[in-house]
Amino acid sequence: MSTEVESLTSERSSRRTGNGISPMLFVFAGLALLLAAYAHWRFEQYSDRSDRFRNRLGELQSTQARLENQIDTLTTRLETSNGVMREELLALGEMPARVAELGRSVDELRARSEAPQRVWIRAEAMYLLELANRRLRLEGDLATAIAAMESADARLATLSDTGVVNVRSQLAKEIAALRAVQRPDLAKIYARIAQIEESAASLPVRGVPIAAATRSKSEQKPEGTLGRARNRFSQAARDLFSLRRVDPETARIVTQEEEALRRQHLGLLLFSARIAVMQHDGEAYVGALRAAGTWLEEFFDGSDPDVAAARDELASLATIRIETPLPPVGEAMRTLQGVIGNSPEAQ
Repeated sequence: MSTEVESLTSERSSRRTGNGISPMLFVFAGLALLLAAYAHWRFEQYSDRSDRFRNRLGELQSTQARLENQIDTLTTRLETSNGVMREELLALGEMPARVAELGRSVDELRARSEAPQRVWIRAEAMYLLELANRRLRLEGDLATAIAAMESADARLATLSDTGVVNVRSQLAKEIAALRAVQRPDLAKIYARIAQIEESAASLPVRGVPIAAATRSKSEQKPEGTLGRARNRFSQAARDLFSLRRVDPETARIVTQEEEALRRQHLGLLLFSARIAVMQHDGEAYVGALRAAGTWLEEFFDGSDPDVAAARDELASLATIRIETPLPPVGEAMRTLQGVIGNSPEAQ
């Protein structure tokens, strides 16, 4: 009993010492303050975040408004562009007919403007081909004929005309055939004949020519009338009497006129041979050379080396054929004649 009384007494004394407040209240109060501070801090964070969200929402709304305005503007422009596009498509639908009409007009104008030029070029090419055929047929002039045919081909090449394609193809074949022709060296033959013609003036004739009296250039003229008379008398005596050993076969006396006639006739025969070379006349060429060889053998001294060399040279020249075997040409000209005859301009 006494023990219980003491414990109660000590408990009262201890309550009196703390003024009657329990420590647990302080703990709970501190926790409450901490919770309140934490709640305030979290509230502030939520408040700041909500402000940022509101600001961001405002920016997005303004951006959306701006985009809506741009979309409206683009929609208006698109509708305008679609209208313009529809109008242009309608106009383009009419363009093929207009282009076709314009093409027909251009073709007509081109035909009207090119028709005189086409006729002129065809006529010019036809003239050149006729000239080439004439030069080949009459004179055998390959160089001039090839040049004329190439000029005709160049003129036809300026035409955008399908009608002259066959003409140009045939013309190219004819030009190639003419270029492949092997021709003799006519210039060399001409020079050889001219050399014989030049040496004919010094070839000795057959027979005994009566030459003009020659006097020594070193002889001094005598002085005085008597000396000149004596000199003339002695010169006349020497000219009157002359002794010379001759061949009985060639003992015929040849006057100066006859000697000159023989040389002139030989020169004319050689000149005819040269003319035949220039004209590409093989028959006249061979005939002139053979006639010159016969004349040389009959009326000139065959024992002389120069006469024998000239005779051999004439025989060698007579074996050369100056005619050039020409390929068949003229098909291109006939084709062009057909093109010209069937052209709308001719009709």
